[in-house]
Amino acid sequence: MTRCTRKSNLEIHHIRRDGGNDINNAQVLCQNCHSETGTYGTSGKTPLVFTPMIKQLALTRAGNQCQCTSIRGCH
Repeated sequence: MTRCTRKSNLEIHHIRRDGGNDINNAQVLCQNCHSETGTYGTSGKTPLVFTPMIKQLALTRAGNQCQCTSIRGCH
């Protein structure tokens, strides 16, 4: 799969809404890829916001780049 190469407009996405707010449930996505997730903008339980520390850890782990590998064409 091809990885999205965007390095701007990055957001931290909850992999699972009920998965908590730790680093294991954090995924870095650009704004476009984030809006293409199945739960983006849908009604339901909204998870708590990630702490600044978790956001920074997620960005560092991702190399400050979107982690989307979707072949649907997020862009």
